Amino acid sequence: MLDHLGLSYCGISVHHTDRDFRLFNFILGCYPYDAESHSAQHLRAFVDQKLNEYKLCLDSSKYVVTDNEAKMLSAFRENCTRIGCSDHYINRQLKHAFESQQIHVSKTVIENVNCDAVQGLFFTIKNIVSSVRRSHKQQILPKKLQSYSDTRFNGALYMLDVFRELFDELPAVLTNSKLIDAYQEIDKQTLDDVCVFLHPFEEVIESLSENKKPCLHRVIPLKQYLLNKCDSFQGDQTSIIELKTFLGHRIKVAWIITNEHRLATILHPKFKKFESCADEKQAAIDVLKNEFDVHYDANLDSINSLSPSTTTSTSMMKLASASSTHTSIKCASSVRKGILSQCFDQQPNGLISSTNRYQEVDDYLNRDFYFKEDEEQDGDIDILDFWRKQQNSFPTLSLIARKIFAIPASNTTVERLFSSSKLSVGELLLKELRQVNKVPTKKSISDQGSMMSEHSSETVVKKARKDNTHSSDDE
Repeated sequence: MLDHLGLSYCGISVHHTDRDFRLFNFILGCYPYDAESHSAQHLRAFVDQKLNEYKLCLDSSKYVVTDNEAKMLSAFRENCTRIGCSDHYINRQLKHAFESQQIHVSKTVIENVNCDAVQGLFFTIKNIVSSVRRSHKQQILPKKLQSYSDTRFNGALYMLDVFRELFDELPAVLTNSKLIDAYQEIDKQTLDDVCVFLHPFEEVIESLSENKKPCLHRVIPLKQYLLNKCDSFQGDQTSIIELKTFLGHRIKVAWIITNEHRLATILHPKFKKFESCADEKQAAIDVLKNEFDVHYDANLDSINSLSPSTTTSTSMMKLASASSTHTSIKCASSVRKGILSQCFDQQPNGLISSTNRYQEVDDYLNRDFYFKEDEEQDGDIDILDFWRKQQNSFPTLSLIARKIFAIPASNTTVERLFSSSKLSVGELLLKELRQVNKVPTKKSISDQGSMMSEHSSETVVKKARKDNTHSSDDE
């Protein structure tokens, strides 16, 4: 929307889970980017300044979700934990598959894309769509042809779907022989096969764009789901095999999985066995135990700061972890029943031995959980409500879960705000804003973040911020 206006902007949102395991998303604002330059240093300073207006700051306990450009990696390398936007990983590889001849993996490594047939098909369709839209003749079609934004390449998948749906009716709106020749060169079967293959990618992007409930736990299973879809089969056209080979390789090596993804997956009771992605299971268990150690030691430090008489009884409950409720009952019962009761065999669900530091982790991993159909939404459970109900059984794990499930899988919250701002901010107002801010550059930023710094080809003026954001802040 704003490339031709020479405007850049930055959007910031905050995601937070409270003590009642409720997820909150706050849009702090969308700001005209007026920093001295687009360098990583100035970008970080700009974000820090905007956060400071809400008395917020980044530190080692905060997570930042951003696009995966080198500038963003550098800007958020310190005093926070950066996690790459999953949708951006997918969109970037799709864009390479359809538009790039080579990928500069590093300063010294270049990879060839080798998807010439599919790229030829894509550019032919793109040119026909552009020409028909400019001719204003598509009104006679039952549905309008769709273009897409370079910053959101998944829109190109929708463009292909609509073109395929209207394929037989397009000759009526083609205005010259050149377009007709290009249209006749399109192999409809190849177009069908490409659209069918890309449909799972659209589904995954939509699933990871969820902002009303946690979805970080979906990243590892859905990455593996797409890798499985990239397997070639007998009867596949050469063009489809080339596309599958490239995307399968790029998704595997370019889509970075972090420890936060592993924690979210293993802390979901329907994914904890890693049946769909067994290679990640042991790494996830190790990460969970490491994170458990952090909270476990913090609990002990808290306990040791108490008075001696209080420390003894409380320490027993902490070490019991998953059976702390049973512990207090048993201690009281022992006093009432006398010394004989202290000689009874220990019940399986009784006091957990303090010799097993990870008893709570083991109990969770070994327990089978069952869910009714009405507890599931779109095939998934309300994961925060699950851990709210498990606080007594797994007190330390529930604390970890409350922290991890506040992290979004993508930074689409701000993207959606940018899209809605198109409808509320007119061209005249944007031109006036350009004059006021005297933004000289014609290059807009497409880097995005959640706790989030996000840059794209649109902007939101301060008036839009006042109208659209009456948000609370985060801890």
